[in-house]
Amino acid sequence: MRLFRPQPSRSGGIGLLAVGSLVGAFSLACSDADSPEVAEARARIEAEFGPRDAPARPAAAEAEAVAQDEVQVEEPNPVEGSDQAEGSDQAGSAAPAEEDTTPAPEASDPDGPGPPDEEPGPVDVDSLLALANSAYASLDRLKAAFSQRIENPLLGRTREGRGTWYQAGRNRFRMDFDEPADDIYVADGSCLWLYEPSLHDQVMVSPLDEGVEIGSVDILGRLLSQARTTYRAADEGAEEIGGVETRIVSLEPRELPARYVEVRLWIGVSDRYVRRFRIREENRTLRTVTLTPLEPQARIDPAVFEYAPPEGVPVFPDDVRCD
Repeated sequence: MRLFRPQPSRSGGIGLLAVGSLVGAFSLACSDADSPEVAEARARIEAEFGPRDAPARPAAAEAEAVAQDEVQVEEPNPVEGSDQAEGSDQAGSAAPAEEDTTPAPEASDPDGPGPPDEEPGPVDVDSLLALANSAYASLDRLKAAFSQRIENPLLGRTREGRGTWYQAGRNRFRMDFDEPADDIYVADGSCLWLYEPSLHDQVMVSPLDEGVEIGSVDILGRLLSQARTTYRAADEGAEEIGGVETRIVSLEPRELPARYVEVRLWIGVSDRYVRRFRIREENRTLRTVTLTPLEPQARIDPAVFEYAPPEGVPVFPDDVRCD
């Protein structure tokens, strides 16, 4: 199952959910004639997570074989050494040679320490993003421990959460929260379910149709596929995430207005998987998601992506049918 890349003729990859996009799916299921209860729920999610996504624009065609490029890092220049000439003793000399008090140079040790480490040069971010996109598109399944921080300056509120992340394809995922306990997001292949008892005792559901909703739950895949065409990228150095060395790449939109006005990706140096992403939306909401430890191609029971609302908990809207 490879459903990641945006081209209709190709399948592959998994989508990582940006929780703010859930309002897009929920909003589609609501109309101007919503009941007061549904309107209140929609307003709460929009205030918390921002407005719905617009349909994604087609990305510009990518150059062929870019994913095969290697990340180019300037290597430090080797320290040049000088040859050491050694004189030979003359046998049968009439008188001993005058003693040379100059300290002799130490012999080079092939197993000894080399020249001192130097800071690596700038990274070719275009190649790095191409490799990250290729690595992401090759995944069928993913399991990870996640932590999430959502800062909403309009509400003056910050929410934090952590738990386990499961993903299989573009439209099957599950976020099980340990904190806040019992919060859960599930996409079962046909519907998107959102239940946050830490905020409100109700379940929100929206059908997962091709278009806005699918793109919403595939936020990281969309960022990687459009990074070199929709954004200007810059290398911002290295940082260790969960014991893995990463390069930080910042993305600035080429045109405004833009859905995301600030993006940062922490890309693993050894495997090119994204360990952290941070996005700031037009409404100034800042979301940071960290995925570590990461288990690419993990075995995941399909039942993980099944969901049934708790008995007695109201579901909005209540006329949505999921196959």
